[in-house]
Amino acid sequence: MKICVYGAASSLIDKSYIEAGKELGRRMAERGHGLVFGGGSHGMMGAVVDGVAEKSGYSLGVIPEFFREAGAEISADNCTDYIYTETMRERKR
Repeated sequence: MKICVYGAASSLIDKSYIEAGKELGRRMAERGHGLVFGGGSHGMMGAVVDGVAEKSGYSLGVIPEFFREAGAEISADNCTDYIYTETMRERKR
């Protein structure tokens, strides 16, 4: 099963949320579930993909093309696969 997680992309959220996100990712991967997320490396989405990657799980980032053009610091480098969209609206759909 693939589970979709969209959450805060800000790194300014409380660290307890970051750790909870990592734990969620770890548990998903341990149970054989894949992650579908916004493709970012920061905040809650970054934490969940980090947890999935720690357990060698599968992740699919859905990210607008202009984020890729902005540089690697925005998109998660430990994501298994990406789907690039033209707009934020297409990303949400």
